Amino acid sequence: MPNRRKKKIFLLIAWVIATYLLYLCFRGIELEHAWKEIKEAHPLWLLLGVAGHFFIFFLWAEQWILFLPAKLTVSYKRMFEVNALMCTAMNTLPFPGGHALGVFLLAKRERVGHSAALSVMSLDQLAEGIGKLTVLLIVAWLTPLPPLMKQGIIGLVIIVFCFLYVLLYLAHRFHDYKETDPGHNRTLKEKIIHFVSRWGHQLEGLRSLRTFLYGVILAYGMKLCEATAIWGVQKSFGIDLPIWSVLLILAALNLTTMVPLAPGNLGVYEATVFFIYQHLGIAPEQALALALVQHLCYLLPLAGTGYIFILLRNFFPQKPLPEPEEEASAPQNP
Repeated sequence: MPNRRKKKIFLLIAWVIATYLLYLCFRGIELEHAWKEIKEAHPLWLLLGVAGHFFIFFLWAEQWILFLPAKLTVSYKRMFEVNALMCTAMNTLPFPGGHALGVFLLAKRERVGHSAALSVMSLDQLAEGIGKLTVLLIVAWLTPLPPLMKQGIIGLVIIVFCFLYVLLYLAHRFHDYKETDPGHNRTLKEKIIHFVSRWGHQLEGLRSLRTFLYGVILAYGMKLCEATAIWGVQKSFGIDLPIWSVLLILAALNLTTMVPLAPGNLGVYEATVFFIYQHLGIAPEQALALALVQHLCYLLPLAGTGYIFILLRNFFPQKPLPEPEEEASAPQNP
């Protein structure tokens, strides 16, 4: 009961914040003018805005397969589906529900185990953090940043380097870890130590510089997809801004949506894009139209793709995966 109550209070606070941010966007704006701007947006450029976000999944699936421990395999198609379902949950459930679902699907449905699934998620988040930090530093080099974004860069640098240090320590501390006496009835403390040891042992992608750098390059590719989508939405409205404006919007979103407060970042996403476009000198009505359309182009592929997989699974059930070899080959009792 206390946990449910805390969740309800958290959701209420999140929705209050989201509603207030939406109020700041809509305050004093002629909604008819904003709607007219939306109707005049060019559909082909909007298609680029949707496609840019959709292509993230192709790089994401490749990255997760790359970060899997060498002894484990998941097909590209199934990893694509895991990422799509996780992304849908990330845009509909409170934080960290989507990330937890991704670990669960990889651990249970794809049968790689929780420690291996957590190692993949950890490396994914580290590469993502490096990608975000790189975008912020590029923007800071190209143009003066608002004071809050400067503080955000400092905070992100600390978070990324602390996380990198912890993962590097675990990866090398438990490099040669081998499980002994698997049938032993462990205490809770022993179970935690065993899990952390396996987690560190399976951070293989961090022990190979080549592998991890390729994973970071894939993270950069995902950021490029996001930037392309933002640029497509700009072009659909006939706006001609410097290319660094796209990176500024991407950098601001990377900071404000780092920890999702409301499902789909409703309110936070719109307010961020709206205020950045106003900072760039765009009229309030057009800035609001851009914010709403850009968020829609974001949600359609990133939240909608998972729903398509859910519908397909309901209409066309798939056969369960075969049992792992070690279990399938175990001797049978006579």
